[in-house]
Amino acid sequence: MKDHTCSITENIRRAREERGLTQEALAELAGISHSHLSKVESGSRTIGMKTYIKILEALEVVPVLVSEADGTEKSIELLSRFLCILKECPELELQFYLDTIESMKGSLSKIAFSNNDNDDKVA
Repeated sequence: MKDHTCSITENIRRAREERGLTQEALAELAGISHSHLSKVESGSRTIGMKTYIKILEALEVVPVLVSEADGTEKSIELLSRFLCILKECPELELQFYLDTIESMKGSLSKIAFSNNDNDDKVA
């Protein structure tokens, strides 16, 4: 897990520098203290999910999940776009979307597995 934390803090620092931001400027944009950001970037303080999201939003970057199982990075751009849309929805609409997705999920999984089975068959 420590390797993942190092990767996250290195990516934050790299993204900040690529945007020409100082730690002070990024901390202000993210709504956290400069001291907190400095400790996060140096690895002397672990980063919580709320702080991580604030920093990512301030940097205007899409988060990347690191899979512990295989060590590969997977982009979650679609999820990020989906969340941006949902932020603007009223609660009733959010519940509708959640119910719809939950009801469709099982059906979509069956279709995906069915299509994979057909790919293996020789005509």
